[in-house]
Amino acid sequence: MHFRLPKPLHGWREFAGEVGIIVIGVLIALGFEQVVQSLHDQSVAGQARDAVRAEVRENLWWLEFRDGYEPCIDGMLAELGDVLARARAGEPTPLITNVHFPVYAKMTSLRWNGNAEAGRTSLFSGNEQRLLGNMYFTTEDFRASQGEEETVWARMGFVEGLSHFTPADVHDLAVLLAEARYQNIRAKLTIERGNQWAAKLHLVASNPNSVENLRLSARPICPPLSATNQQR
Repeated sequence: MHFRLPKPLHGWREFAGEVGIIVIGVLIALGFEQVVQSLHDQSVAGQARDAVRAEVRENLWWLEFRDGYEPCIDGMLAELGDVLARARAGEPTPLITNVHFPVYAKMTSLRWNGNAEAGRTSLFSGNEQRLLGNMYFTTEDFRASQGEEETVWARMGFVEGLSHFTPADVHDLAVLLAEARYQNIRAKLTIERGNQWAAKLHLVASNPNSVENLRLSARPICPPLSATNQQR
């Protein structure tokens, strides 16, 4: 049996050529792998971006929905302020039957949090991460404010049915009304900031998959504080 031994390389030139071929092959393989990884990252980033931007548009829709109720909320706060002024002066006050916060905006950050935890948002550009981060900080601030509003308006419900205000009632209404006004101002500011960040992201309000979208153009329902059963 005969074995064929490899021929020895003759000189440094031939050796360098062999090594060069191997190096070039490795570089081509690495380059191809990087191209494949880059294309995969772009695809993942694109899917994450589409999901997050859709969520931001829905949040903007809810902010816009809430903003449509601001005249109503301002009017209710003004009415309560008038009741408080009358009670402080010992004057007769109207019978209040409806202290009910008229609107709820459904903020969500599930898609942003999910993609951030999976590391997909790290594939966005630095500026995009900053803008989206500020956008979600703003909507989270709004959500916190809205939660405080719901609590304070529920507590102001103690005035429903009161025909006479005691000094303690006057004090409690004054404190709660001041808090309600503050939270309303806070909500207005976050709505304004949200719109500013949205403009930088080139996003507009949209909630195409929800029947609630039909309500955006509807006139806000805002019964007076002294509404009768027929008005409520």
